[in-house]
Amino acid sequence: MSLFFVVSMGLLSFGQDIQLPRVVPAFNQAYTEGEDAWGNCILGTGGCPDEICTTGCLVTAFSSVLAYYDIAVSVSASRSCSGEARTGMDPGIFNDWLRETGGYGQCSQDLQGNCCLIWGQLPAELEISTHVNRSEVGINPVSAVVIDHALRQGYLVVAGVHWGAFCNGGSTQSEDCHWVILTGKRDGVYTIVDPFNPDPASPFGVRTTLEAGVHGNYIIDRFVVVAGKSASDIALKIGTANDGASYQVGNRIVLTMTAPGTSYALVPYARVTKPTGQVVYATLDGATSGTPRYVASRKSLVSEPRPLNSEWMWFNKAATESDIGRWTWEIWVERADEPGTKLGRQTISYEVVPAKTVSSVGAAIVGILLVAAIAVVTFISVLGEGLE
Repeated sequence: MSLFFVVSMGLLSFGQDIQLPRVVPAFNQAYTEGEDAWGNCILGTGGCPDEICTTGCLVTAFSSVLAYYDIAVSVSASRSCSGEARTGMDPGIFNDWLRETGGYGQCSQDLQGNCCLIWGQLPAELEISTHVNRSEVGINPVSAVVIDHALRQGYLVVAGVHWGAFCNGGSTQSEDCHWVILTGKRDGVYTIVDPFNPDPASPFGVRTTLEAGVHGNYIIDRFVVVAGKSASDIALKIGTANDGASYQVGNRIVLTMTAPGTSYALVPYARVTKPTGQVVYATLDGATSGTPRYVASRKSLVSEPRPLNSEWMWFNKAATESDIGRWTWEIWVERADEPGTKLGRQTISYEVVPAKTVSSVGAAIVGILLVAAIAVVTFISVLGEGLE
């Protein structure tokens, strides 16, 4: 790879905003005052003297990562800091789970006990890859490309950072002094969740930027790309007004879509195979609301990205004679900063059939029965008059 290419990619990444598909939960390692507070829980095993509030930034950061990927763990009452069996995800539960499952080991800086997280003991649903940022003034172009690519895939990046010559006054450690989560990029600056919030009554970490960390201007040392299952995909849901597979001419066909849990606008697409076999794109641009027009070239339903975290009705039309036959829709969304990548792809099909009418044979039979009934009534009436 040429230096020109790497630098060009870095400059390209610099100018583009990046937003994750969903909000990253933010936990505070220093939460010591409040319901289910975890800050004073003992960290590590084997007599480790640390607590989550003092050195639990990495464990707290990974708690946010696991919550982002909807991963929960369970701990027994005997190993729980609260004294109760618990299931879910927060720094207290995750720390207890690591203590119970052998997730802590000894590091060189540990004077006593096992205080360091063992990467290989993280929940199996996660895949991690470690990297080093070789720069003392910021992020080098290679690291920027790796980080941006991960974020665009919907993956999180956990980064060890420093902001001064040494981690603290009594330490010779100068790197990985603190751990934060990179959550996106805005105006060329990385957004982060800082797991240290000096407010002991708040369970929430601080949402800020790499340049405005709680401790100072953060410089990344090591960083870990954390991939979860289907991180970049979106659970797109397509709704119909009819649970059946067919509509009669005259019935109203209503189609909706929603992408639950998304926090940003998306570009929706709908491609349909008509009964004639023609494949076209549906678009609402220049069309009556709820009644798309069809074009042969690739075109989105709407020209601008739109929020889809609540149900959106994009098709509302009464079936006509010209619609008779099988309709198959392929529906998906794309991120504005990653055009061409289909997310949440769904396929639905339905049949438009003629309206039900009374057949000529059926009508004839009904007519004969009606005439017969009238004749019988007349006969009985005449017979009754004769008997009088």
